[in-house]
Amino acid sequence: MHRLHQILKGESTLDELLARHRREAALQELVQRALPPALAKHVVVIDARSAELELGAASGAVAALVRQRGPDLRIALAREGWEFTGIRVRVQARLARESLAIMPKKQLDSASASTLLTLAGQLGESPLSLALTRLATRARAASGHRHEPLEGVEDQDAEQ
Repeated sequence: MHRLHQILKGESTLDELLARHRREAALQELVQRALPPALAKHVVVIDARSAELELGAASGAVAALVRQRGPDLRIALAREGWEFTGIRVRVQARLARESLAIMPKKQLDSASASTLLTLAGQLGESPLSLALTRLATRARAASGHRHEPLEGVEDQDAEQ
């Protein structure tokens, strides 16, 4: 592998290609860290050679969310020493096919489950309150957290 690297480095065109790849790989890592994980896995760095960073998005919805986060993303990249005048986002159909295969199962985290239980307690006896309690209890059970009853909320599934 070391010999191959020397051969590639000796050729100026290939050396420029390797340098571009390293630069874009470093930027890809920073973009992944700066965006929420669920969004970041659908975004790739396409081109970072000009003053404007070009990103690829798996769908129009992902592109819209990245555009909204553009100013924050530029600030995060600037903190790491990467200055861009703007960020351009293009939809890439190829990315959509690749990201569909790795779609994670959507789950509530324990903080969200706690929020739902608190809301259910504030709603009193109602079908919505019961539904929220069931949803939060199932989410906690799936994540391995023990159900802790909230003050003012009666546990209807105590046997489980």
